[in-house]
Amino acid sequence: MRICLPLLTSWLLLICLDSNAQDTLYKPLEEVVLTASKLSEKRKEAPIAISTISEATLKKENSNRIDYLLNKVSGVYMPSIGNEQHMMSIRQPISLKGLYLYLEDGMPIRTSGLFSNNGLIEINTGFMQHIEIIKGPASAMYGAEAIGGVINVFSKQTPLKPVLDIGVETNSIGFKKINTSWGNKTKIGGWIINANFGGQQNGPLQYSDYHKNAISAKHQFVINKKLSGYQTLQYINYFAQTSGSVDSIHFAQKDFSSMQTFTYRKMNVFRLKQNIVYQWNSNNSTTLNLLYRDNTMDQNPAYSIGSTANPTKFRGQTNSNQFNSIVMDAQQLMLLPRLNGKLIIGTSIDFTQQQLNAKYIDITKDTSIGKFTSYTYPANDSVLTRYRTKIINQAIYANLISKLNKHLNLNIALRYDAFEYQFQNKLRNGTPSSNNIFQQLTPKIGLTYNHPNWGGYTNYSKGFVPPQITEIYNAIKVPYLLPQSFNNIELGAWFSSKKIAGEIVLYKMMGQNEIISVRQSDGVNLNQNSGSTDHSGIEYKLNYTPNNQLSFTWNATHSIHTYLVTTIKGVNVTGNEMNAAPRFWSNLNGELKLSQQLLFSLNWQHQSKYYMDEINKTSYPGFNLINLKFTYTTHKNTIWLHVLNATNTYFATMATKNFSVNGNAAYSYYIGEPRSIVIGFNWSMLGVQ
Repeated sequence: MRICLPLLTSWLLLICLDSNAQDTLYKPLEEVVLTASKLSEKRKEAPIAISTISEATLKKENSNRIDYLLNKVSGVYMPSIGNEQHMMSIRQPISLKGLYLYLEDGMPIRTSGLFSNNGLIEINTGFMQHIEIIKGPASAMYGAEAIGGVINVFSKQTPLKPVLDIGVETNSIGFKKINTSWGNKTKIGGWIINANFGGQQNGPLQYSDYHKNAISAKHQFVINKKLSGYQTLQYINYFAQTSGSVDSIHFAQKDFSSMQTFTYRKMNVFRLKQNIVYQWNSNNSTTLNLLYRDNTMDQNPAYSIGSTANPTKFRGQTNSNQFNSIVMDAQQLMLLPRLNGKLIIGTSIDFTQQQLNAKYIDITKDTSIGKFTSYTYPANDSVLTRYRTKIINQAIYANLISKLNKHLNLNIALRYDAFEYQFQNKLRNGTPSSNNIFQQLTPKIGLTYNHPNWGGYTNYSKGFVPPQITEIYNAIKVPYLLPQSFNNIELGAWFSSKKIAGEIVLYKMMGQNEIISVRQSDGVNLNQNSGSTDHSGIEYKLNYTPNNQLSFTWNATHSIHTYLVTTIKGVNVTGNEMNAAPRFWSNLNGELKLSQQLLFSLNWQHQSKYYMDEINKTSYPGFNLINLKFTYTTHKNTIWLHVLNATNTYFATMATKNFSVNGNAAYSYYIGEPRSIVIGFNWSMLGVQ
């Protein structure tokens, strides 16, 4: 692979030199983004690190999973742990923690305090128009959990003419999908409806079948010059066998078998949103968003299986976590001609009722085959947890954007959040019923300075996240957890010319009372405040377009994540690097237009080694992946052939090792997918979106 990649790159460059070069302009910094300030503004005028995955990119990539897209963004690593389940790493180590906010059309898809590391499963990938990613704290606009980053997925727009699309896809490792979209205009707006059905059977990893059915609908309307808006409906039904991770022996043997035979995760997700915009006059408008959520997740989780003194007997649980929410977000936009700027004032309230029921299970392991073969509920009372929680999050926020002169822009935001958890334990034992209140004021201040071909920005921002419901209300072990807060300073710059353009960001984020997950000697994870942490790094992007046939894009991140004044299991790890925190992540993408219809792309992903444990004694070496893509497009049809992990690299998307003062350790590896060949076809029967 070390030889093939330079040879292929040299061949592409030779083609480039023989071509008639034509001037091109770098357009992404002229894109209009919504996530930065909850209103339309040019990306280069937003004093934050924000990346976009455009509609054109989505159509070109034809990716059936969001991680394939996000992993091409500098500073973002979204490791797959099977069946669209995932972790996340944006300015943080790889983890399951609630340090990220996932939005759909600007509204959180889940309630703060009920974070799910698998939150992006609850997005219909066939209904995406484009994606915006903020890196770093954005709590001043979006509230809690917007710490490492914000991922905002925008739903499709209704078409201007009738559209009917049918797409099918299959790959060599058991995945199949069918995707259909219908849309049409009406007298006052339009409709678009999407149905997306996919899943995998008999994949390379044993016990890893899944299916996901998604139905989405959107209605846009314009009543008159003053009143407009839209409604959206999202329904997701998901079921997956959960194979879990493997230990060091299975990983070393390249053994794709699973210890699991009955663990699972299933979800039913429903969201209904109403958006209304009223334009009072040329200087004032009001936007109102109403959202209803209904979410149920049932599981028999592999990660909850713990050992006992008997090597054939283990313990675990089944659980059901349900919540429904009513959310209101209202904001007033006022143009301020005297200040050459605009002011947003907003308020939001999220009222959620949640309940969690969990039961003990006794698990039997057949040591001769190394598998958990069955489970039963204890003859006596098997109830582990039964509680209800009312979650009330009230907030007010303001954002002032002012053009100080021709080149300099000021952006100031301030938000106040008040969380209340009204916890009611339905059992006689365990955590006593109580009310917990968390309050926080989160500021952001930033400046941008832009010339026609270069510019930059600087900002200070603060992030805040209260403990998650499941982190503090646990009937077995009740950790004492404090709210987490993060202070972030960053400096960014950009430049562009006719053929080459680049962006660079330097950041330093200091965390206080950061909650980390520590794997215990029995295999169960327990949360604890880590004291303080330091997250520092450089993110950069370079785009080179020598002519209309060839282009290169390089996204990369250098970062270091360090424990400060931290003790874990009685061991002082102050000054150590945080586990699962690669220092370097790089993504090189080259595209060659072989003809007007045929596009070839080569993608190289590189991850450096990182420590698997908090004491920095064991490391994972990282990996290199090569992906190849051919896309053939006509006016109405698109056919694609992808060769993913073309070199069939054996790797782990995530690797950790616990430690104890007695020297006992357990390894955990999530095996990455082997080489797969993907074939897909999309037919636009009535029109082209």
